[in-house]
Amino acid sequence: MSSFLNWNWQSERVQNEVTNGEFVSSESSLILAGPSRLDMLSDDGSGSFLGSTNSLIPLGILSQINFNQAAQLQRIYEIGSKRAYFVPGRMFGSFNIARMLFYGPSLMRLLYALAPDRLVANLGTPLNVDADSQGTGVAQLPEYDKLFQDGDLKNVPGFGGTNNEQNRDFYINLTSELFRVPFGLCIILKTAQDKPYGATYLEDCYIEGHQMGIGADSVVITESVSGQFDRMAPIQLATQSSAFV
Repeated sequence: MSSFLNWNWQSERVQNEVTNGEFVSSESSLILAGPSRLDMLSDDGSGSFLGSTNSLIPLGILSQINFNQAAQLQRIYEIGSKRAYFVPGRMFGSFNIARMLFYGPSLMRLLYALAPDRLVANLGTPLNVDADSQGTGVAQLPEYDKLFQDGDLKNVPGFGGTNNEQNRDFYINLTSELFRVPFGLCIILKTAQDKPYGATYLEDCYIEGHQMGIGADSVVITESVSGQFDRMAPIQLATQSSAFV
């Protein structure tokens, strides 16, 4: 890295360690939905998965995701001085996800893919799981299941396929009690050379808005959700074989 003593703007970059091909882009990033807290994925805090890798569900055909953090900051003045004091406050987190519609599970269905079968099994068909993934079916996490109600949903989130047809669960009813339980979002970043860069987990995500628009000149229909989260928990990505890599 250059310093102000050896800065040569005519022949060198500001950071010489930056090389082409090592940029992190959307094509080497992955967004997954999971339980509301990161520690629910492990039973001993080691970071190893509890159950199977189907505890985190990849979100495909996303067109956009934004997540923001904002910290409260109080500026305080005193009589007799022009200078100010600053008192930091709480953090506020928000997110927005946009996804294209296709003949398959909708966005809100995938965000709640880990919802217990006792609530959603009769509303559609089980989610499809890649044959090369560990385990069978979507994982049921005991600590996460406890957050959901025991009885039937009074307001169903939506309906899906019947008679064992391909999954097409369309969840659209935001007044359903299902959405009173938070979920989590995992963001994994890699370089174009498949080198792990970093990851984070958005804990206690709540949906506060769902948007969908249909236009006469639109090629595809897009739906989006917006909401708030409690905090961003960092995840350490290993360069060796690991559950998060």
